[in-house]
Amino acid sequence: MEIHERLQQARRKAGFETAAAAAAAIGVNPVTYWQHESGLRGVSRKNAERYAAFFRVDLTWLATGRGRPARKDSIPVVGYVGAGAEVHPVDDHALGDGFDRIEASALPADAVALIVRGDSMYPIEDGWVIIYRRDRDGVPSACLNRLCVVKVANDGPTLIKKIRRGSEKNTYTLESWNAPPRENQVLDWAAPVEDLKPR
Repeated sequence: MEIHERLQQARRKAGFETAAAAAAAIGVNPVTYWQHESGLRGVSRKNAERYAAFFRVDLTWLATGRGRPARKDSIPVVGYVGAGAEVHPVDDHALGDGFDRIEASALPADAVALIVRGDSMYPIEDGWVIIYRRDRDGVPSACLNRLCVVKVANDGPTLIKKIRRGSEKNTYTLESWNAPPRENQVLDWAAPVEDLKPR
């Protein structure tokens, strides 16, 4: 396998369906990135480092094919989930950082974590980690019938809920294990939970 093929593999594993989407997220020229992925242009050491960091893969593997693709890495913890499955962001840190970091590998560069506090989300227990990534506003169809982090419109709370279609147009019913459903909610955005695990 050549470097351009490993780059394609890293991009797909990171959750980017197209080279253009990855280039936009990385902040590089899409034509140059596409040439790197298609093998039409060599990948410099500097670019290999940038891609390895962004896609959270091992640099030696990306550049040479030796070793394993996954590397141990960490993602920022940006808040906690408390009573009523409400997310409490902690924003007294630098942009892109969190108040803590957790070890994680093979996740997209924009993934973030929340820590569960208390027992209101049972069967998800106190101290568990919820990992998600939000790359757009709105409610993608992939969020339906899944556990998601959601932002209720009009300065409403951010919650962890399972999303179902509401009975009114452009609304959603938000379900959880330990509370009655919140019906016909308008959402600013929703992002599917990528992973749940004990810390």
